[in-house]
This record gives sequence, C-alpha cells and structure tokens, in this order.
Amino acid sequence: MTAILHPIRTLRENLFQIGAAVNASREFSRAGATRLSAEKVNPATAAIPL
Repeated sequence: MTAILHPIRTLRENLFQIGAAVNASREFSRAGATRLSAEKVNPATAAIPL
C-alpha cells in the first residue's frame, strides 16, 4: 500500500538498499583478495578465520 502512495520514496529506499548490498559485496571481495594474498605470504595465517 505504501508503494502506491509514495512511489518516489519507495524507489529511493530500494536504491539505497541495492547500494548497500553492492558495497557489502565489494568489501567482501576485497577481504577475500586480501586474505588470499596473505595466505600466499604466510600459510600459518590461513587457519585464522576472517
């Protein structure tokens, strides 16, 4: 019902949520790349979880 009454507000909220999901995905990818490079340098740290 809110989407019918406030389409611009709903669109803005949806875009904000999509942006947050994209940022989280980007950070997760960067953390994985950092972890992979650290594992290559020091295999002892490979057992330490993120």
